[in-house]
Amino acid sequence: MDKKADTVAKIDYSLLMDLRIDFAFKTFAEGNPEALTSLLNAIFANAKINRVIKSVRLKNPNMDKKSIEDKLSILDIRAELENGTNILIEMHLHGISQIKAKIIRSWARAYSEELEAGQKYTSQPPTVTIAFVDGAVDPVEKSVNAIDKIHRVCMIADKDDGMIFTEAMELHFINMKAFAKAVNEANSINIKEANEDMFVYWLSIITEKEIVNKDIIENARKEKEVIQMAVSALVRQSEDKIARQAYQRRKDEIFFHNKELSDYQQRAEEYKQRAEQSDRRAEQSDRRADQLQTENENLRKRLAELEAKA
Repeated sequence: MDKKADTVAKIDYSLLMDLRIDFAFKTFAEGNPEALTSLLNAIFANAKINRVIKSVRLKNPNMDKKSIEDKLSILDIRAELENGTNILIEMHLHGISQIKAKIIRSWARAYSEELEAGQKYTSQPPTVTIAFVDGAVDPVEKSVNAIDKIHRVCMIADKDDGMIFTEAMELHFINMKAFAKAVNEANSINIKEANEDMFVYWLSIITEKEIVNKDIIENARKEKEVIQMAVSALVRQSEDKIARQAYQRRKDEIFFHNKELSDYQQRAEEYKQRAEQSDRRAEQSDRRADQLQTENENLRKRLAELEAKA
């Protein structure tokens, strides 16, 4: 255990950049490859995947942006492991209406780019996507009995017996909101869905803005030297004036996008309610019209009967 002394200096966490903002996370990860390696190992260990990373090689993350969602989104980290496996890491704090489709699209583009001319399909290395998301990505999690899973690992598999069709696609969804909620409720990092200590330590740093009890993060810093080094690097990054300005611009962009999206969703809900009310009024009018028609037919029948007797 990398025990640190209890004299680790206190930090004003309110001054730190929010690593859930993609710009801050990208800048941090690119400047701290050892921290990135530790984070990736923690994620794979938590998923019980036998993949130990010794080093990562960062690659150009830029890909064509073909949709509105893509234009707001940054492919934060694109890296290659020693065995050729490609890793995509994305940070999503803003709202994306079709986040799963967007992530699959990014994976597919990256996977297709790795196949070189003349190369056999069987020799193509797998591509792994790790998406940090601010909430559940699957509507089924909203059901009454569903659990907000913190870490989902999705692959292509047979729906009956679970046989993995291919290991070329591996998607990790990490629900930061569910993690922070679990930690705050337990007031501890000892939460049920954590199979790996380092996974919890790293997520506590990434979701620091949502963790109420900062002593939890302070203890993580004292417990693991790599976490202490990571927080120190984040402090330096947060004090950099140029980086801070770029970070604030990105934060504002996300805020206004979310506000615009929220306003749009609110208007859509209002229009939906008005349409439903209109449909109900139309149904009531139709029923009243049917009633009047029936009354009219009955009156005509009664009139015909009276005329026949006259």
